[in-house]
Amino acid sequence: MKETKLMKYLQDCGLASRRDIRQWIHEGRFRVKGRVVTDPNYPVRFPADQVHMGGKLLKLVPQQKSYFILNKPTGVVSTLADPEGRPTVRDYIGRIRERVYPVGRLDFNSDGLLLLTNDGELANFILAARNGVPKAYLLKIKGTLGEATRQKLERGIFLEGERLNPFTIEEVSATASGNSWLRVTINEGKKHILRKAFKYSGHPVEKLRRVAIGTLTLGKLPLGEWRELREAEVEAFKRNFNYGKQPMGKREGRKREEGVRK
Repeated sequence: MKETKLMKYLQDCGLASRRDIRQWIHEGRFRVKGRVVTDPNYPVRFPADQVHMGGKLLKLVPQQKSYFILNKPTGVVSTLADPEGRPTVRDYIGRIRERVYPVGRLDFNSDGLLLLTNDGELANFILAARNGVPKAYLLKIKGTLGEATRQKLERGIFLEGERLNPFTIEEVSATASGNSWLRVTINEGKKHILRKAFKYSGHPVEKLRRVAIGTLTLGKLPLGEWRELREAEVEAFKRNFNYGKQPMGKREGRKREEGVRK
């Protein structure tokens, strides 16, 4: 008999994205052994413990791990469903037979590389800031970035009461209208971090495209198209970031039973 956390169990069932699953757990949508559980870390022993969502019994069915990248266009939401009825990633990946989910977000007005997978552990690894997986972007900014401003961004500025990690900035080209293209690399995923930082610095972002996540690159993949990653690409990523070799973090102090409604 094996034991795992409820969060991982639901991810391995291929139920939904990590973000949606966490929200649904907090909303009390799942029952373990007949009791509503709101703690993502609640232990599930399988196959003995039965997990229900509503009246449906969820079964852990092993899935082959699959990895794809999509060149997301602007005007598309980085989710599989949108309550506002806007275009979503699902509209572009209908031919993918596996049940995969976006890793992280790329905002509505940005385009570029979006990773999709059913490998929840690798997705969590990429999203965790402590692992320092870099994400590279091409930015078109208003005006020309001065040396003093560049140095501040590369040291790490304070924004909204929090110090940002340093950016790595490379000049790419200048436009005829006096604006600039930059390649900016960051290793944290705060919402709209680049747009906010450059606006604060006096150079609003006019266009934003993600071109790399770690060793995974967009290359010449056409806008709106996807491709499956080769096994060698995935293995190279894992080796480069020592995936699976990180020391275990401190255990949370709360009891496992916390979050169970009696």
